[in-house]
Amino acid sequence: MLVRILRWLFPGIGLLILAGMIGLVVLFNILTGFGATNLMLTSEGLVMDHPELSGHEGERSYKVTARRAIQRLSDPRIIDLETIRANITLSADQNAEIVALKGTYNNAEETLRLYDGIQLEWSEGYTVDLAEVDIDMKNGGLSSSEPVSIRSERGRVLGGKVSYDQDKGIVRFTDGIKMTLNPASEGR
Repeated sequence: MLVRILRWLFPGIGLLILAGMIGLVVLFNILTGFGATNLMLTSEGLVMDHPELSGHEGERSYKVTARRAIQRLSDPRIIDLETIRANITLSADQNAEIVALKGTYNNAEETLRLYDGIQLEWSEGYTVDLAEVDIDMKNGGLSSSEPVSIRSERGRVLGGKVSYDQDKGIVRFTDGIKMTLNPASEGR
């Protein structure tokens, strides 16, 4: 069950963050004329403070925010993100919250790289910790060459690397996989 959920959740998160960042660029271009957001041109690039994007489709909804989004002057197709937070409602009783300290979206390559610590809290009681993850927006695949940890009160899975192939629907943990199962409590 966890693998099925992760197969949907990881690419879905990447797509939502991508949609959010593309939406922010479009909003930036529209809102600059109205002064509706705090925009600055700095040596880092075009900086938007506290960008936010939200939307919904049926029961599913999302809200993506960042402390700052910086569109590079050297290559406007690249947007650097700081302190990213995504709240995703999957159904009436399921939601997920994703936090990443930094990210880089490359529009030319259609990739999103989240790094410097990523944590996903899922309402079903799972927490996923990653140092970094690369998401290919074209095919929905993702990979991380850094350790990954998935934990809940039922146990923990550690892997040195993780990859996801959306076409095949396979999540693969490699390099020193460890699994710890906690005995079930009485009444479960």
